[in-house]
Amino acid sequence: MSALDRDRSALVLYGTETGTSQDLAEEVGRTLERLHFNTDVVGLDAVKYHHLHEYSFTAFVIATTGQGDFPENARKFWTSLLKKKLAPTTLVGVDYALVGLGDTSYPKFNWAARKLDKRLRQLGAAEMLEPCEADEQGDEGTDGAFLGWLQLFRDAILKNFALPEGIEPIPNDVLLPSKWRLGKVSQGLDEQMSVPTTNGSHAPLPSRAEATSESFPVVLDINQRVTPTDHWQDVRFLSLRALGKIDYMPGDAIAISPRNMPTDVESLIKRMSWEGVADTPIRLVSTRSHANAASSHLSTSPVFNRPRLTLRDLLTEYLDINAIPRRSFFGCIANYTTDSMHGERLLEFTDPQYLDEYFDYATRPRRSILEILQEFDSVHLPWQEVTNIFPPMRPRQFSIASGGTLETTDEGATKIELLVAIVKYRTVIKRIREGVCTRYLAQLPIGTTLQVSLKTEGRFSRTPESAGKSHLLIGAGTGIAPHRALIHEKTAYGQASSKTALFFGCRNEKSDFFFQEEWTAIQAQNPGALEVTPAFSRDQKGKVYVQDRIRERSDLIWEYLRERQATIVVCGSSGAMPKAVRQALVDALVEQALRRIEQRKEPRTGSIGEEDETDEDDEEPIKNAEDAERYLARLEKDNRYKQETW
Repeated sequence: MSALDRDRSALVLYGTETGTSQDLAEEVGRTLERLHFNTDVVGLDAVKYHHLHEYSFTAFVIATTGQGDFPENARKFWTSLLKKKLAPTTLVGVDYALVGLGDTSYPKFNWAARKLDKRLRQLGAAEMLEPCEADEQGDEGTDGAFLGWLQLFRDAILKNFALPEGIEPIPNDVLLPSKWRLGKVSQGLDEQMSVPTTNGSHAPLPSRAEATSESFPVVLDINQRVTPTDHWQDVRFLSLRALGKIDYMPGDAIAISPRNMPTDVESLIKRMSWEGVADTPIRLVSTRSHANAASSHLSTSPVFNRPRLTLRDLLTEYLDINAIPRRSFFGCIANYTTDSMHGERLLEFTDPQYLDEYFDYATRPRRSILEILQEFDSVHLPWQEVTNIFPPMRPRQFSIASGGTLETTDEGATKIELLVAIVKYRTVIKRIREGVCTRYLAQLPIGTTLQVSLKTEGRFSRTPESAGKSHLLIGAGTGIAPHRALIHEKTAYGQASSKTALFFGCRNEKSDFFFQEEWTAIQAQNPGALEVTPAFSRDQKGKVYVQDRIRERSDLIWEYLRERQATIVVCGSSGAMPKAVRQALVDALVEQALRRIEQRKEPRTGSIGEEDETDEDDEEPIKNAEDAERYLARLEKDNRYKQETW
């Protein structure tokens, strides 16, 4: 190892749920490699905090999930930083940079990154430049903020880790070597090393659900469409039966790993002329030419511990060949075309100056990787590089819709119910798009065994402690699923003081007013415990949304929040809905506050000396929108305003 390698080692750590953080972390890694850093790019939980001292620099790319939480693959690392025994000097000597990925439609924007940044500094680490706080809802999305920060990051690196005289940064048109490649099981490393290099991923392929110790098998007992056949959307009610005892609570979710359709896999194999190797056993091999002591703690993926793994297996179960590609994908496949016009066009999509073109070509029309490879037919990819080129297939999460007595079958087995919208739509370029996981689920026959895992980061509360509390539930579409779990949980364990108000939005009362019969039955069995206010956006001339109903029922909002100290739970699509709901809550609170102020000004007929009554009790007064916003912010801090959107 050269002196340059010893002095320029970098660790890039990511925390991700959807893969965006990993993709951007790899882009940070490539930036560092072009500045002659020996770089490891891995998930946060792949290392321990003391490993940070083994590198000359560490970069973090961390997304925020749920209620300001860390992604699943970052929680163990984060927990390790919170140990009381750690001294303020624990990370002295560690230089770092930080990228946070967030969404301003969530109340706790970029909280995971902010908490990590604060803790790193508490332990003595030194921040090299201001963190990047990217917003998915921003004008240019996450990429806009990240690319601007990346240039500042590169400048800071060159300032703090100047290149020795005579050594220049590696140009962008020079290929960087892969750190991992595929090879035939019978092949030697020398033969594998003859394949071309790529600008691909720097980390082994992440594992699927069945490779984790937390996963468990379930049997599909019900796969029923619950919307009319002439309705625009196919929504399925799924009932899964666990083969063992599983404890879950309202707000939990199930992660399911999909599979690509055999026809899609075969199409890609033929397009790339991989027929001769598609069903041959393969393995993952490190291509590093020397031992790297700093990365000796890293391990390969459990995926490759399978006794017989083929390229077809990888393409079917582990690689997302139907994903909407990120910018890095275009830069990668540009290396494998002999058509100069195709190469130039592909590289344009990676240029920060042409973010709009990338958006218009890939993101807006939702073009898939398979479609792009068909359109750029001069691209021929080496099979040895597929784990570096294609993104990993990530499990999709679905909120559990069952709770209380619905959690067990008549035979006593654990039952998990889901409400799943099958994703299928026509894009702006008139092509049909289907969700990889929901298309897979829609065609599954009864009796199929699936391997799933339980996700608890969105958990609303613990049972039965919360059963006696009041809740203000607000949801739209399949966002009703976690609300149903909570309502049934409260019905099973509730107390006389427990009340629930449900505001639910959908298109039509007859088409997608999910679980309407259940609400009627619960109301009959428990008078006064549940009040349902629906909003049907297409059943009348003017559209009516859930936020409109909230404003109409401002009296109910005030009663639940100010008098019953209820917890708000908002579920459904991210983006406009959560913001509209929050504004409607502000408007409702202000309207009721002003009404109460006017009422107190009116002459009273009580006896002399009678004290004025007040609705405020111990709550801070609300007189305007700013007061209402502060009040909702306090509810968030007190964990009384929860949001689960996707």
